[in-house]
Amino acid sequence: MHRIRIINGPCLVILQAMLLTTTLLICAPIPLATVTSTGPFQVHGANVPADGGVPSWPIMEGDTVQAGSSAPVTVTFANGSVLVLEPGSSARIEMLGQTPVFRLEDGAAHYSLSNLSAVKLLALDDPVTPPRPTGSYSVHKNRKPGAGWWTAGHASWLLGGAAAAAALGYGVASAIRGGPPVSPIQ
Repeated sequence: MHRIRIINGPCLVILQAMLLTTTLLICAPIPLATVTSTGPFQVHGANVPADGGVPSWPIMEGDTVQAGSSAPVTVTFANGSVLVLEPGSSARIEMLGQTPVFRLEDGAAHYSLSNLSAVKLLALDDPVTPPRPTGSYSVHKNRKPGAGWWTAGHASWLLGGAAAAAALGYGVASAIRGGPPVSPIQ
């Protein structure tokens, strides 16, 4: 005959604690990256002091990172890729399937990717296709990436300047053609 033993008291508490710990470990989100900096920065809006004694901070999906004004912030992904946010720059870390996404929201970033598809790079909502595993890119909230100098205002100024130069050249040519020859003898 088999006996069934009922667990109670301290053994039951220990078993429940082990079950809860195992459940939390299985369900806990896994950090996508870690951030480090020699200066203060923000993670998801919370200020992180540089002298906090913590060498790196975990970054979860959806976290934003804002570099402080005095030092860059290094974002290191699990696949070995590293992105460095310039002081004052901000980015959001996301996932697209199994690929981490680094969405630069403002400022500049330098990247060193373990391979060209290790991290998907975005400038606001625009994809960035790096030509090589290392490089830099930037974006500013007030203008779309790649807009650069060539705007409607600058184009008007440039075309107006070209028209003025052409008119001046025409006027000089007309003045030279119509007059009598000048000789030092006369």
